[in-house]
Amino acid sequence: MNALLVYPKFPDTFWSFTYALSFIGKKSAFPPLDMLTVAALLPEEWSRRLVDVNVESLTEKDLLWADMAFIGGMAVQRKSAGQIINR
Repeated sequence: MNALLVYPKFPDTFWSFTYALSFIGKKSAFPPLDMLTVAALLPEEWSRRLVDVNVESLTEKDLLWADMAFIGGMAVQRKSAGQIINR
């Protein structure tokens, strides 16, 4: 079973730290700990792939690879989550 875990994009706001990240050499301010926790709880024999849309694009290849997809995040990420779900 192939499980794709997708973390939606944060909108560009003061709290997303989008413009400050380059100063500290980071790509994202918030690691997708919820998705990593879910991945750890899946059966060992399952293949897992994590896509954090804040640092990389979700491709059609990713979606075709997956037997199932998980999405998680916070309310502020709802626009991105909706777009991902529609795909």
